[in-house]
Amino acid sequence: MERHRTTCKIGACEPFCGVEIDVSEGRLTGIRPNPDHPITKGYACIKGMHVPDYVNHPERLLRPMAQGPAGLEAVAWEDATRDIGERLQKIRKEHGPRSIATYWGNAADSVSITLANTFCHAFGSPNSFNVLSLEYTDRGAVAHRVLGNENLILQPDADRASFALLLGTNPLVTQGMTLLQRRPHVGAALAGIRKRGGRVVVVDPRRTETARVADEHLAIRPGTDLFLLVAMIRRILDRGLHDRRFVERHATGVDAWRDVCSQVDPAWVADLTGIPRDVIDRTAESFAQADAAFATTRVGVQTSFNTTLTEWAVLALNAITGNVDRAGGVYFNPGAFDVPSLIERFSRRRNPAPSRVGRYPQIFGGPPASVFADDVLSESPDRIRALVVVAGNPVITFPDTKRIEAALRRLDLLVCIDIFPSDTCAFADYALPAATLYEKGGLHFLTSNFEPRPYLEWKPKLIEPRGEARSEWQIVKDLSRAAGVPFLNDPRLDRAARWMEAVGFEFSESMLYRYLLLGKTGLGSLQRKDAGMELGELVLGRFFTDTIRTDDRKLHLAPPEFVGALRESLADPPEARVDFPFVLISGARRLASYNSWTHHIEALADKLRGNWATLHPEDAAKLGIREGQLVRVASAAGEIEIEARLSPDVRRGVVAIHQFWGHRYKTGTSATRRYPGVNVNHLHSDRVRDRFTGMPVFNGTPCRIVPLPESDAQPT
Repeated sequence: MERHRTTCKIGACEPFCGVEIDVSEGRLTGIRPNPDHPITKGYACIKGMHVPDYVNHPERLLRPMAQGPAGLEAVAWEDATRDIGERLQKIRKEHGPRSIATYWGNAADSVSITLANTFCHAFGSPNSFNVLSLEYTDRGAVAHRVLGNENLILQPDADRASFALLLGTNPLVTQGMTLLQRRPHVGAALAGIRKRGGRVVVVDPRRTETARVADEHLAIRPGTDLFLLVAMIRRILDRGLHDRRFVERHATGVDAWRDVCSQVDPAWVADLTGIPRDVIDRTAESFAQADAAFATTRVGVQTSFNTTLTEWAVLALNAITGNVDRAGGVYFNPGAFDVPSLIERFSRRRNPAPSRVGRYPQIFGGPPASVFADDVLSESPDRIRALVVVAGNPVITFPDTKRIEAALRRLDLLVCIDIFPSDTCAFADYALPAATLYEKGGLHFLTSNFEPRPYLEWKPKLIEPRGEARSEWQIVKDLSRAAGVPFLNDPRLDRAARWMEAVGFEFSESMLYRYLLLGKTGLGSLQRKDAGMELGELVLGRFFTDTIRTDDRKLHLAPPEFVGALRESLADPPEARVDFPFVLISGARRLASYNSWTHHIEALADKLRGNWATLHPEDAAKLGIREGQLVRVASAAGEIEIEARLSPDVRRGVVAIHQFWGHRYKTGTSATRRYPGVNVNHLHSDRVRDRFTGMPVFNGTPCRIVPLPESDAQPT
């Protein structure tokens, strides 16, 4: 038996916890936390302890599969690759480059993200969709306008803060306060704030695990976080509590904020949000007067109404209080790689066109996934007709399930590259088996800025790929050749790769890694360091001289389009509806779950046991709903039938239903069929979109709830 040190890889779970894995006779046989890992220091959650279960899973996708009369049937790699390439060529020739699309999901690593994007753009198409457009591109829209580059994402420094304002984030479960942040010991960091005499305030319509250990929980009405933040900013500016010296030196646009906020009645905000005015005022003053404070969000806010404006308000709050590029505030980690410049190099030949539907800009490499169904179902000659999915499950994760099902059925070609036969594979012409991290190794370079400090870590290959599984690198390289497009969307590099292979040298992923590591270290040196490589200490105070991309090196806190949109949003707040009196939220996560990935693993599926609708006992009593009774939840987009559970942890007037269930398709595994759950995305419209990013709303959807007689009820 061999023992190796590496990291956990369940989906794209951000902490990438250090683990020790036992390997015997080509199989993963044991796993435990690595107590010596420099970042995670002995932490690993229940998901990580089941890594061998998914790598060794008896129902993994291990051979190329093609759709036949009886469903997916095994085919040879060569036949699948040739046919896919020829069909992609034909579709582009007959319908133009826009007819080709790709999508990468949350299980994609840096290489597969790069491959999906460059493969799409090699055809000349701008339609490289990705999962971030469902939950995160608001950050990019704000960073682009305020900081000068969409990839300058600031993260909170909880280890040195004296005040934490957490909006729509539950870090005790997600192990990070914001998407992609690697903080497995975040619970200890929050406890440290309190031990230092500081405060932790959670803003969430649910009393989450984090809210239970916070100093204060503000049970906000879903979709109104923007209004809370505006009222807080007004209080700080009215009382002169902002950091004048910082603002004068590093920011523009504070006067515009002062003007907009002056038109907002704090009492009206209190009534709208459900948070008393004195609490809003006290929270604002405490935040501004703290020695070091940060406000941050996650998907609870990022998938709600006014998401881009809300993220902008969060950044403005951090900025006017002087908490940008400050210990205990928010900061940018330059990381091991200059990711903004790296992305610019990889995307030089990218088609930058906005989405055909909605004219939304590309953010983080592509247009919003919410327009995909509209595009496919249109009658436009250049509508999307082919989709290649890498490590994603659109039929479960996209909003408006019936429309995404119709769109997937209408495609001329659908190819899924995955580890499991996902739900989306039920619609696929081809399902191609991908190797796991442990069967290929790699370096997750695109997340470099989200480490707590400059740090490099190699993930070693531990075993050979099972069955006929291949790395995404090999799969996409072969598809590029078959389709007649340059690999990595770089004709010169593609010609060099072909020449190398003609004389017997494999053009492998290691070539990319060696290029990335130039000037830092050798690939061999990094591979020999099982504890990773530290690249110096994190030094704050250089953001405004070395990093920010605005022309004047200042924070542009008042982009005109944001200011105008804020005035409109303040005049048109989300209102309660008579026909849909409840507000639906579906962004909550459980520790044993990571999107639809972990639903394949028997032990985790047994623990999760599907999903349900959670509502407050008082709401249930008024509707005559009992614990465990089936109910019908309906919205303007659709309806579902699901089990009801009662909890005082959910705000009155709110119903919470976990996403990423609804495994009722021909493909899947025995675990997903055993606990299929219900897909809440039937209730979310793909046409309710953020005006700047096109992101859909998963938190704040108006709905109604009706109890079903037990004799009539059938879960759907």
